[in-house]
Parts: sequence; structure tokens; C-alpha cells
Amino acid sequence: MRRTLLFTMLLLALSVQAQEGVTVSFTAATAAGGYTPFTSVMVTDLTQGWMTTLNYPDTVLVLSTQVGVGEWQGRNFNMGSAFPNPFKDGTTVPLELSEASEVQLQVFRADGKVVAARDMRLEAGIHQVTVRLSTPGMAFLRVVTPQGNAVARLVCTDRGNVDDVRVTPSQETFKRGGNTGVFEPGDLMRYEAFYSAGGSTSHSAVVEQAQYTSETVTLVFPVGAPQGAIDGLFTVNDDGSKVFFSKGNLQYEMNTGVWSFMEHQYDRVEALGQDVGEDYADQDIVGLFGWSTSGYNHGAPCYQPWRTTTSSNDYLPYGSDLFNLYDQTGQADWGYNAIANGGNTEQLWRTLTIEEWDYLFETRTTPSGIRFAKARVGEVNGVILLPDDWSGSYYSLNFPNVTNVYYENNLISLEQWDTIEQHGAVFLPAAGYRLGTEVHNTGSSGHYWSSTHCYEDRAYCVSVFDSGLYPQAIDFIFNGFSVRLVQEAH
Repeated sequence: MRRTLLFTMLLLALSVQAQEGVTVSFTAATAAGGYTPFTSVMVTDLTQGWMTTLNYPDTVLVLSTQVGVGEWQGRNFNMGSAFPNPFKDGTTVPLELSEASEVQLQVFRADGKVVAARDMRLEAGIHQVTVRLSTPGMAFLRVVTPQGNAVARLVCTDRGNVDDVRVTPSQETFKRGGNTGVFEPGDLMRYEAFYSAGGSTSHSAVVEQAQYTSETVTLVFPVGAPQGAIDGLFTVNDDGSKVFFSKGNLQYEMNTGVWSFMEHQYDRVEALGQDVGEDYADQDIVGLFGWSTSGYNHGAPCYQPWRTTTSSNDYLPYGSDLFNLYDQTGQADWGYNAIANGGNTEQLWRTLTIEEWDYLFETRTTPSGIRFAKARVGEVNGVILLPDDWSGSYYSLNFPNVTNVYYENNLISLEQWDTIEQHGAVFLPAAGYRLGTEVHNTGSSGHYWSSTHCYEDRAYCVSVFDSGLYPQAIDFIFNGFSVRLVQEAH
């Protein structure tokens, strides 16, 4: 049963006459009135550029106008808490320096064995230290600077690919003489809560406000994402209907007959210039589908997901050019299938209509005003869709809501994408298209089917190119395009 978690942050003032700061106390509750421990709460002073994270069972933080955040070590060298923590693939620790310094980073296990290390010189500012671990268990990050040393405890819950520690340098210096961690009435504050369970992390809505006095701030967690979905809500029509996107493009394994979502949002199956063979004779996994190829015998001769013919009459759902995928029995829609890593039950998922695709890109209203941005994630081009509650302070994206820009205007590392994805962002990779058995344009264009028929032998789709994006494109139904499914949010 899904439940809405309410994080109530109780801000109590210290002596009004002393004006030395405020005490921030945190408590978590469910919508039903029961209390639960939070995993972590992140507090950011956007005016002065510092942040800190409280990990449960810590529940109190002092915002001081004189000496800075109480749990930090000093003004010249400050290290926040790791987030997320516990973590699966990686975690990030904020490191703040008020002056340029030589910095030594070491990651070591509980037995004292050093598994990753890095020495470097960092300028003054707020830096992000990213740690990845290859094996689960407890580890520690040690930071050594001329101004002081600190150790952060890390808990990895899953097996990864590598032991590594890296730093994303600050792009800004401190705004008020390097006196970090100090709170002043009127500072623009950001509050966000996190809850980790079952190997996944969900986040609350964000409150950003100028903080003058003590008050109670309530942060609301969205409806929990279903299995196989990204933790972000997207409104798809004027009625306010919301959906979750699947965590990756759809794929079909011919040998087993299993439908599943790709492991990562940026994953693709077919390669540029590849010949998959007639009816995928040379490849077991299908990632580019002709329209209506759901695998159910709904009346089209080529209803099987592996079909590669180029005759439009072979792909007409329910045997007619009058129907959409969701008409009649609905079995022409790929979402009618049980998705192995998406709940494994029939009729949980569906394909968006073209009206919904267009609403997401062109009409949807969000508090941040940002709906999408073209980008390159790692080495993969595509377009990022931002959820309804996206805050521009999560990550600064260039040319938001602009269709005729190049992917390279937003170059995002995989480490940066991890953070963006945790806030509910969807990435649609440029997986190219298949014409018959030949694969074209992988990396330069991406095409995603809608469930809406256009006329005769054509259907609507979303098409993204290196310098363009068309939310209401039209193409032949025999083309092999990508499929990204959604699930209703109830």
C-alpha cells in the first residue's frame, strides 16, 4: 500500500535578543499519523552557498549567525554528510574550502585497507567528492587538508564495478568572505528530505524560501514509484493525470519470450549500421519495434516484436487502419504485456498517446518552468524530461525547453546523471531507427512511438535529432522505433 510521508521540520528560535541563530529540529510522519525515522534531510543555504545533511538518528541542527553550522569542524574546512547513504552505485560528500589547499582523499574499509586514493589541489569553494565501491559493506572517506582532517562513514549495499574517488571542482567562490556555514536572517534556504528503503531512494518536494524567522516547514513525499519506474511524477493532460516513466527503454528477448526494461535509461540495444537479419535472425534482443508489435495476435500479420518487414499493411492493429493501439482489446499496446522487472503483471503499463507526449514537451506547467533539455549523458545523446517538481537548483541545464539546439549544449557525466536521475528525471536516448533489417542514426536521432494512429500507413511518434525535436512527428508504421512505457499514478 502506497503512503505519503510527511517530513515536518520544526524550526525553533533561540533567544530573540541574542540573535545567535535558530535550532532546526526534524521529525517524520506518515499521512495516517504514524511516525517514522527519516533517512536524511538536506539543508542548503543558497545565499551563502553551503549545505549540510543530517542522517537519522540525528534530528537537530543549529543554524548560527556567528560560528556556522554546529556539526562542522570550522570555518576554513568543512565536510558535509554523504548522500545517499546507504547507497548502491555511488555517493557524494560536499567538501568546502575557504582557501586553495592541497587535499588528500582516501577511501578505506573497516579493516584499514585503502581501496581508492587521490591527491590534488583544490581552489576555494564547494566541491563534490564522489565515491564508488565495488563490494558492499562499511567504508570510510578520509579527507586531509592543511586546515584539518575529517572522516565520513559510508555504507554500500550492493556490488559495483570499481573502487574510486573523484572530485567535481567548485565553479563558484564563497559569497561572503569565505565565512561558510553562517546563517543570516533573510538567507534563501532550501529544504529537502530523503527516504531510503529496499535499495531505492525517494525524495520529498523541495521548499525554497527566504528565511527570516522560525517556523514549521512541511515537505511532502510523492506517491511511491511502482516497480520498474523512475521516481518522478509527470502530468500528461489538463485534467491533471500523472504518470511514472519506466526506468529504461523496452526490450524483448526472443530466446525466452521475456519483456523487460533496459537496465539504464541511456542503454540501447541495436548498433549503428548493424544488420539484425530478417526477423532478427542474427540477434536475440529486440529494442526497435514496428508499430503494434506487442506479441499478442490482435489481427495484424506482423504482431510479433521481432518482425522486420517493410509492408505497412502487416502492422495495422486489429487488422484495420482505423484503430489506435489502445482500441478494441488494447492488446496491440506493448504495455499490455507483463514486464519482468516492472511488476510482471499484464496491463500495468501503457504507451503514451501523441496528445500526452505533446503535453509533456510543450504545454505542461511546472514550478521551475523547465520541461525538457537536450543533452549528452556520458557518451549518449538524447533528451531529458524533467518531472513536475523539478527544481532548477538541482542541476543547471542550458537551453531548457528549446528544441533547435545541439545535444552538446549539456554535457553530463554519468556521476552527475546519477544525481539528476535521483530527482526523477527521464532520459530518452537517441537509439536511432531500424528500416527493415538495417539500423540507422544511432547516436544522432531517437524516435519513440505513441499509441495514436495518424492515417493509413502512418502513426505519430516523438522524434529528436541533433538540432531539432518534434513531439508530434509522423512516420511509417513499419519502422523500428524505441518504446518507453508509463504507468498511471494513483
